[in-house]
Amino acid sequence: MRQLKSDLHTHTNYSHGKGAPEENVLAAVQKGLKRIAISEHASAHFLYGVRGEKLLRLRREVDRLASVYSRDIEVLMGYECNLVAFGECDAPLDRSMFDVLLLAYHKGVVPRDALSRRAAMESFHLGRANPVEISRALLAAAEKYRIDILAHPSEYVKCDIAELARGARELGVLIEVNASHVSLTAEEVRIASSLGAKLCTGSDAHRPERVGDFEKAIAVANAAGVELTEWNG
Repeated sequence: MRQLKSDLHTHTNYSHGKGAPEENVLAAVQKGLKRIAISEHASAHFLYGVRGEKLLRLRREVDRLASVYSRDIEVLMGYECNLVAFGECDAPLDRSMFDVLLLAYHKGVVPRDALSRRAAMESFHLGRANPVEISRALLAAAEKYRIDILAHPSEYVKCDIAELARGARELGVLIEVNASHVSLTAEEVRIASSLGAKLCTGSDAHRPERVGDFEKAIAVANAAGVELTEWNG
C-alpha cells in the first residue's frame, strides 16, 4: 500500500484530546505527513462539543498554524459532526468556516435547537435503529450537509455496509476505516470497495504521538485486498 500523507481525524485539548493543536501539527510534520485536520466534535455532543467562542478561537489557531507551517504541511479545520436524527446532524448548512466535515453516530448527543429536537422526536430512536435505517440516516444527513467523510461507521450502532457503500459512492463521500477503534471488518471493507465506495483512514488521535498512526486500519485494508485512498477536497 502506498504511503498515506493525510490525517484528517485528530483531536486536541479543545475537546477531549490531550495535546494542543500545534503539538498535533508538529507530530504530523515529524512523521512526514503533508496534510492534517483538527477535527473536534461538533456542537451537539454534550460532553465534548466545541461551539461558540471556543470554536472561533480554534479557527483562528488553525489559521495561525496553517501560516506558520505552510512550507511543511497543510493545516485544515475539520468538524466531526453528530447524527441527531434521520437526515439531521449538527453540521452547519453554511460550511464556509470548515475545510472538511466528518459525520458519525456518537453517544452523548443532545440536539440543541428546536428543529433538531423536533426531528429527533419525530424520527426513530437512533440507538435502537436497524443497520439499514442507520445507514440511510447517515447518508441522508451526508447529502443534506455536504459531508466529506463518514467516520467510524458501526462503532456504536451497526450499519449495513452494502447500503452505506452504495450511497457513499453515489454521493462521493469517503468511508473511514478508523485506525483508533477499527469498526469495520476486512470483509466489510472488501464489500464496500467492491460496490464502488472509496475508503480512507484517520488516526482519530487523542494524543499527539498517535497522529499519523494508521497501522490498524492498513492491516484491515491489506487483509481485504483494498487500497485506502485520501480525501483531496
